[in-house]
Amino acid sequence: MLVSTKKKKILMPGSARAGIGLLLLGAIIVGLGQYMNRGALSFYGFIMAAIGFALYMTTSFVVKRKAKI
Repeated sequence: MLVSTKKKKILMPGSARAGIGLLLLGAIIVGLGQYMNRGALSFYGFIMAAIGFALYMTTSFVVKRKAKI
């Protein structure tokens, strides 16, 4: 007998997805900047990663707070 187990989809707001995207893109740019010895490129990538992390964390706190109310 086969039992179908469906997992619930996680509802993630668009701003959280954008934050994760910025975080990953920034990390890739930091890696490329380090590989090519370009300090400015690494710095821009670090700023992108920091903004992406802040956006994701802020969105997750807001969503959790709204879910409790």
